[in-house]
Amino acid sequence: MTFLLKRYSVTVNGFAPHDYDAHSPASARVRAWNSYCSYQHVSFREFLKISSVKRSVDPEGYGKKITVGGAPAHLVSRNDHRVLYVRPSDKRIFASHPLDVQEVEW
Repeated sequence: MTFLLKRYSVTVNGFAPHDYDAHSPASARVRAWNSYCSYQHVSFREFLKISSVKRSVDPEGYGKKITVGGAPAHLVSRNDHRVLYVRPSDKRIFASHPLDVQEVEW
């Protein structure tokens, strides 16, 4: 049961860098392309020409073992209103209410 995500920073010409949680740099770039297409549709080939990706700094607690609704999970991020997490050996990010999360080791 491993934590598969890493944080990557994707920069698009003319825009500030944005962090994406993904299992590879290519996956982070695809997620950035999907976001960029809501602003202006371009082919992925064109997006490759105007973007760059690099490994970003993981925030404190990133990948920490937690339980959500009694089931094991890994912490991605948290604030006062929601907790983002992934299940062990999974890449999909889910959201939960902070009261459903226990910081108990499993």
